[in-house]
Amino acid sequence: MAMFAMCMPILPGKLEMWKGMMAQVIDGPMSADFKASREAAGVHERTFLQQTPNGDFIILTFEGDDPMAAFGKIMEGMDDEFKAFAAEVHGLDPNAPMSFPELVFDSRS
Repeated sequence: MAMFAMCMPILPGKLEMWKGMMAQVIDGPMSADFKASREAAGVHERTFLQQTPNGDFIILTFEGDDPMAAFGKIMEGMDDEFKAFAAEVHGLDPNAPMSFPELVFDSRS
């Protein structure tokens, strides 16, 4: 199974908005659809919140047979409401080409 991780900022003043959306995703009205979209893409996603003196970040991990392709599929299937949320909270343009993180070190390779 392959995996990749990526980090995204939570823009200043947007932490509470992010937490509100996560409440809907974790066990609220969006939970079933959100989880199903990851299963349909063939990936297991984990989201971590990292708070630092230099700002708040989310760290996402995607694990599956082809997690980068799965992430692309998730981005393509993102509804307009979540696209607007991602733009406002993370500064992410879901329509722009994505750059993926580069693996620099793997202690088991």
